[in-house]
Amino acid sequence: MRFFSKQRKSTSRVGMVIHPDRLAIAQLDDRNGSPVLLQCQSVPLDSPKNAGKLLNQLVKDLELENQQVSYVLSPKDYHLHLVEAPNVEPEELRAAVRWKIKDLMDIKPEDAAIDVFQVPDDAYRGREMVYAVATPISRVRSIISMVADAGLELAVIDIPELAMSNIARRYIADDNGVAFMDLRRTGSTMNISQGGDLYLTRRINTQLEAGVMQSPAWEGLKDRLVLEIQRSLDYYESQMGCSQITRIVLAERPDDSGDIAAELDGMLAAKVANFSLADELDSAVELTPELQQSAFAAIGATLRGSKKQARSDDDKDEQEAA
Repeated sequence: MRFFSKQRKSTSRVGMVIHPDRLAIAQLDDRNGSPVLLQCQSVPLDSPKNAGKLLNQLVKDLELENQQVSYVLSPKDYHLHLVEAPNVEPEELRAAVRWKIKDLMDIKPEDAAIDVFQVPDDAYRGREMVYAVATPISRVRSIISMVADAGLELAVIDIPELAMSNIARRYIADDNGVAFMDLRRTGSTMNISQGGDLYLTRRINTQLEAGVMQSPAWEGLKDRLVLEIQRSLDYYESQMGCSQITRIVLAERPDDSGDIAAELDGMLAAKVANFSLADELDSAVELTPELQQSAFAAIGATLRGSKKQARSDDDKDEQEAA
């Protein structure tokens, strides 16, 4: 199946993501063009092998039977490659990309499920580039089976980078470009977007545990993080031929989001600020920092197709100043 193309049939959508130690699930309704988070839970998972059983119970408890679900892959489930688009017809693109990246994969091309999403035309100085997502077909089949056994309908298999992009497109002003970052103990992600379009996504290898600012290793980690951020911004400007990024937004983390943003703001030329979904998304549940981080991708997946809020960078600056 294609990862990203299936359209939802109703205004309600369920998103889910399985972490090594937790399963997060969210239900959002967008009936009136104003998303409302109806339900959101993140529950402990003793073993990934028990994810199906736990999902079955959650679907029953939350009365989600027959809902469409967007399943977000964990980083270990897929590889993301940026490649030049083959000169083929659109309907032949996935097949052509499959063989273009065959030497980059650790599985046989015929054993991989492949999909692509394009980089905007004005990036890379006119070169047509695409991101290719590759995951084992066996993993896709296991997801389809698990979701069906739980009484849900699989609508989309998504990835965290695009779930992040959905949140940024809806809630973060990027008329002049913005870098949106999700900082985690397992590694971090940076998306750079402009005008609602995703131009660049990069994995940031610096691992930031909870309470990292109280760790003796913080100073070294902070310097490494700043270096990786600056390299990504320089690449966006020099190699892609895009304008300088002057705003960086950090997704909410438990306890230390504001403090990390403040320290990075003092070390980078770009303005760094914290972003909390609790301040933006209407929700029937309390979006604590812990729940936001665990369910971030699940919530982002439910926002696929949600229209961008009519707010410019100037409006955002005025709100922050207030």
